[in-house]
Amino acid sequence: MTGNVLIEELGPRGRRRVRVGTGLATVAAVLVLFWMYGRLDGNGQLEAVRWTDLFDSATLRFLGEGLIATIRAAVTAGVVATVVGFAFALMRLSKSRPVRTLAVGWVELFRALPLLLMIFGVFFIDTSIARGRGGDALLGTFWSVVVALVLYNSAVLSEIFRAGVRSLDSGQSEAAKAVGMTYWQMMFVVVLPQAVRRMVPAIVAQMATLTKDVSLGFVIGYEEFVRRGAGTANFGDTEVTNFQAYVSIGIVYFILVWAMAGLAKRLEQRQSRALKVAAADRDPDQDLDLGAGDTLGAGPA
Repeated sequence: MTGNVLIEELGPRGRRRVRVGTGLATVAAVLVLFWMYGRLDGNGQLEAVRWTDLFDSATLRFLGEGLIATIRAAVTAGVVATVVGFAFALMRLSKSRPVRTLAVGWVELFRALPLLLMIFGVFFIDTSIARGRGGDALLGTFWSVVVALVLYNSAVLSEIFRAGVRSLDSGQSEAAKAVGMTYWQMMFVVVLPQAVRRMVPAIVAQMATLTKDVSLGFVIGYEEFVRRGAGTANFGDTEVTNFQAYVSIGIVYFILVWAMAGLAKRLEQRQSRALKVAAADRDPDQDLDLGAGDTLGAGPA
């Protein structure tokens, strides 16, 4: 049995200390949970009527409208951000220096700014213009959230697409050039279909993050899932409080993100198996160097 060369194996005294520390941490966690249970029970948050009222048809419809608003914003922003990110990835791989510079500026700017700041920025610019014109806001809360999500996620997705292109071996582009394809024919016929297929797991994982980020629309008044949860206590004649609403919202978000993360993991495993099979079937004498430099001759990274 080979020992771990990076971590020194614990001796008897070290293992004893670890067991003592684990025991103390477990006791502390149990005490904290017991204290939380007592506080919640003392405040009446664990009363059965509060939880059963959560499943009242009117309450479920009220929260469901918020969930639909979240999914609507996530799908809209996800589709637009994917298209914009794909376009900027192509610009980043262009042979034109000004085009590459524009793409790099877009990616570095919007990837570095906090998403919450961008949501505030888009919303207040929109409302400021509307006040100056003496009319209604052009975007509103929905499109303010969507535009901010597109700005941030298009920058991230652009780098995901570019990484997929650069992950292909040099033989792909060399073979395309050998049969007389132009640069853009090579990109759209040979390179991009393979690159996008490789990057699907990463794109799905990014969509899960985007879905969670819709909740930041809470700060500008967008009636998404979390904001609806905040208003549940004042909705109808039920005994539901914000605690029950937020717990249920957390569970729904967990299921959504867990399912999307599981899908991304399954797609990644499927891609890994496909790559292993392809590598096993390939003649070792014809192996090509993977990722050696800029395989497409599209300028610096």
